[in-house]
Amino acid sequence: MAGVKFVLLFILVILGLSYEEGIDLNGEWNVENNKGDIKIRGKVPGCVHTDLMAAGKIGDPYYRFNDVEYRWIAKENWTYSREFDVPGGMLDFNELLLLCEGLDTVATIFVNGKFVGQSDNMFKRYMFDLKSVLKSGRNAIAVNFTSAITYAMEKNASHTQYMVPPDCPPAVQKGECHPNFIRKEQCSFSWDWGPAFATQGIWKNISIQGYDNSVIRDVLITTRKGDGRSVSWKVDVNVFIDVASTATNTPLTGILNAQLEGFQVSVNKTVTLSAPKESVTLTMNISPDIGVGKWWPVGYGRQMLYNLRVSFINKELGEGPTKTVKFGFRTVELVQEKIPGSPGLSFYFKINDLPIFMKGSNWIPADAFKNRITPEYTRYLLQSAVDANMNTLRVWGGGIYEHDDVYDIADELGIMIWQDFMFACAMYPVDDDFLGNVREEIQQQVVRIGNHPAVIAWSGNNENEAALATNWYGTDNSSWLYYTFRADYVKLYIDVIKPEVESLDQSRPFISSSPSNGKETVMEHSVAHDPYDNHYGDVHYYNYLTDCWDWTTFPKTRFASEYGFQSWPSFHTLKNASEEGDWTLNSGFNNHRQHHGDGNAQMMDQVMLHFPLPTGGDSLQQYKDFIYLSQVAQAMCIKTESEFYRRSRSEIVNGTGHTMGALYWQLNDIWQGPTWSSVEYGGRWKMLHYYAAKFFAPVMTVIFEDKEQLKVYAVSDLAIKQNQVTSQLQLWTWSSFKPLQNWTVTFDMEANAAMMVINMTTTQLIKNGGCPARETCYFTSAVCLNKTRLFGPVNAHFLISFQSAKGLTKAKITVTNVTVLPDASKARAATTLRLELKTTAPAPFVWLDAGDLEGRFSDNGFLMNTETITLEFYARKSVTVAMFQKEVTVQSLMDIKRENY
Repeated sequence: MAGVKFVLLFILVILGLSYEEGIDLNGEWNVENNKGDIKIRGKVPGCVHTDLMAAGKIGDPYYRFNDVEYRWIAKENWTYSREFDVPGGMLDFNELLLLCEGLDTVATIFVNGKFVGQSDNMFKRYMFDLKSVLKSGRNAIAVNFTSAITYAMEKNASHTQYMVPPDCPPAVQKGECHPNFIRKEQCSFSWDWGPAFATQGIWKNISIQGYDNSVIRDVLITTRKGDGRSVSWKVDVNVFIDVASTATNTPLTGILNAQLEGFQVSVNKTVTLSAPKESVTLTMNISPDIGVGKWWPVGYGRQMLYNLRVSFINKELGEGPTKTVKFGFRTVELVQEKIPGSPGLSFYFKINDLPIFMKGSNWIPADAFKNRITPEYTRYLLQSAVDANMNTLRVWGGGIYEHDDVYDIADELGIMIWQDFMFACAMYPVDDDFLGNVREEIQQQVVRIGNHPAVIAWSGNNENEAALATNWYGTDNSSWLYYTFRADYVKLYIDVIKPEVESLDQSRPFISSSPSNGKETVMEHSVAHDPYDNHYGDVHYYNYLTDCWDWTTFPKTRFASEYGFQSWPSFHTLKNASEEGDWTLNSGFNNHRQHHGDGNAQMMDQVMLHFPLPTGGDSLQQYKDFIYLSQVAQAMCIKTESEFYRRSRSEIVNGTGHTMGALYWQLNDIWQGPTWSSVEYGGRWKMLHYYAAKFFAPVMTVIFEDKEQLKVYAVSDLAIKQNQVTSQLQLWTWSSFKPLQNWTVTFDMEANAAMMVINMTTTQLIKNGGCPARETCYFTSAVCLNKTRLFGPVNAHFLISFQSAKGLTKAKITVTNVTVLPDASKARAATTLRLELKTTAPAPFVWLDAGDLEGRFSDNGFLMNTETITLEFYARKSVTVAMFQKEVTVQSLMDIKRENY
C-alpha cells in the first residue's frame, strides 16, 4: 500500500495537484438550460449570467433594463457538467469526497450518472461521498440547478399553516417573491438599492478530496486574557477533524499539536478519534515574556497577526494532516451598564479594554455576480474606508457571508467588522428542515469567520425584531398571527442561532438583531416593545421628510448603526449602463433604476430646501447638475447627522446621549443607480466619501447653532490627552478671501472625548465680527497646535440656505501646474499627480471630476475660500499629465446657474 501511495503522490505532483486537496474541479464546464436550446462553455467559480455574457448569448446584465429583460435566466433550470480524470491509485483512499465550498443554491449532483447529493443553501459547504461512484480514468459530473425563484415559490406554497411575510418586495424594486424561503443571498431577489438576478451556479471552489485516516477540516481560534502574571493570554484552539470510516472500527490514537509559529510555544493533547466528525479543544497559555503584540483597530495601534499550525501525529503512521490559521490577540467587550443621569444602559465596545467610538459604514455585496469581485477591488473598497478615517464596517444581513479576502484585508487594515447573519427584513419559516439547515450554516460560518480579529460582534439579523415590534406586516400586535411570528422569531434567533454561536465562540458578543435594545431586549423576552429606544442598544434612523440640516431631528442614540440619504452616482458611472436617450431626469431609465419609493422626489426635496435649482444649459447639462446637487445634498445630510453623533459621545442631554457609534448607510454599491452609498459601483468616490474623511477624522471640530447660541465642540479619538490646544473660530463673508474676525480658545483636549469649547451668542458674534447680515457670512472652526498649525480638518457652518446667500458670485476656477510625483505609493496609486487650483472668488462645494480616469483626489467637494490650493490625484491606473488635463473639469455651486442656449 505504501508503494501505491508513493506512486499516487508522484502522479499527483506531475499533474500539478496536491496530495491533500485531491483533484481541483475549477475551470471550464459545460452549461446547458433545461430546454436544451442553449449550450455554452462556462467557468467555475462563476454563475450562469456571466457565462452567458462571456459566450455572447446576452449583453451586459447591468445595461439599461436588462435586469428585467434577462429575468428568464433565473426562471430556467441550468446544468453544469464536465469530465475529469482520476488517477487509478486515488481509488485506494479510504475516503473520497466531493467538496463543494459554495453551490448557488438548489442543486442535485450526479457523478457518472449516479446521484451523490443535493444542496439547498448557498452559505453552506457540502461534502458528498464518492467512494462507490468514482472510477479510474475518465469520469463525469453534472450539477443540476433548480431556479431559486421557482423553489422559493413552491416552498412558500407548501407552508399552508400561515403566511410568512413579506410575500413580495414593493413593485418599485422589480423583484421576485419569497426569498425568505430559501437560504440564499436575500438581495438577489431585489432590494431598494439593487437588482434581482437570483443567480445560479457553482460560486465557490469545488474539488475532490481523498484521504485514508483523517483530515483537519477547520480550526477556530479564540483569545482571552490570562491572569496577567504567569499567563498574559489564553488561546483556545477548537479543532474540527473528519475521520475516515475505517477509523470508526479501528480508532486512531495520536497527538494533536498546536504550534505558534515563530515562537517556542506549543500545546499537545493525546486524542483517540473514532466518530466521523470529532471536535477537540486545546488551550495554549502565552506567558508575558513571549512578547506577542495585540491586534488593534486602525488608529489605535498595530494590527499584529500570527500563524498557528495544528497537526495530528498518529502513533503508527506518523505526522498526518496539518492546517495553519492566521489570528490575532485582542479582546472584545460590549459594555451595557447604567449611565449617571440617564435611564437605560450604555452600548459601546471596548477593544483591549479601551472604549472605541465606532465610525464607519455598512457593507453590501459589491456585485450581483460574485465571480466579478476581484481581490484587488475588495482591497480598494476597504482601503477607501480606511482612507475616509473609518474603523468599522457592518456586513449587512441581506447579502452574503463575505469571501475570505474581505476578512483577511480587514484584519490587515484594522477595520472592525460587525457581522450580521444572513436574515433581513422578513419573518422566516421555522420547520425542522429549515432550522437544521440554518444550524449547520451558522456553525460553518462562525468557524470560518471567527478566526479573524477584525470580527468584533455577531448579530442575528437585520431589522427583523423592529419589523415584528413595530407592525411592518400588518399584525396588530395582539392577534394570534403576531404571537406566532414572535414565537417563530424567538425559536430561530434565540433558541437556535444564539446557542449555536455561543457554543463555538464566547470571545465576542452576540446581539440578537440590529436594531435592538441589547440587554433590555433580553429582559423583554427577546422582542422589545420599542427596539428604537434611544436609551438602549443601536438604532436605525431614516427621515426624508424633515430638513436634514436640522440636527434636532436626529435621535440622540447610544449607537447609530444605520442612517442615510440617497444620491445619484456620477454621470461617468451611469453612462456605462445607459444610452444617450436616458440622460434626462424623468427618463424611463432613471425611473427604472430608482428602487426606493419616492426616492427621486425625496432627493429633490432636500436639494430645494437649501440650494438654488439649475438654470440654463441643455437637458444633458441639467441632468449632470442634478447629479451634482444630489451628491452635495447627501454629503451635507450625512455630515450633519454624523457630526451630531460624534459630539454626543461624552454628554447626556435630557437623559439621552453617550453615543459611541456612527455607521451610515451605505459604503458601496452593487450596480449603477441611485442609492445611499458613498462609493459608486466601480469605485468612484461620491462627495459624501470625501466628507466622511473629515467628519470621521481622529481630531475634529463640530460647529452648529443651538437656538441662539453658536457652539463648537472639539472631538478626539486619540488615546492620549492633548494639552494646550487652540480652538479657532473665524467669521467670513462670501465676497472676500480674508476672515472678518478670529476668536481663539486654548484648552486641554481630553482623550477619547467630545467637549464644548465655544458657546457664544450667534447674533453677537456676527455683530462683533462686522458682518452686515447672516445672508452674507459664514463661520469656520478648527483645532490648532501651537495656535496656528491645523490639528484636523477645517469645518464650516453656513448661516443660511444658499438660495439666500448674498455676495456669492460665480467663481472662475482653473486647474494649473499639474505634475507627476515620483512617489506614487500613497493611496496605492499607479500615478500620483499634484495640481494647483486657482479661483477668482470664494466658492462652496468645489468639485473636481477626472472624467473617465479612475482615481480620487486628496480632497473634493470642499469650500474654497483661499485663492490657491494644492491637491493631489491618485490614479488607479498609470496616467500622464496630458491625459489628466484632457479629462479634468472643475465646478462649484454657482456654476449651476447657466446661460440659456
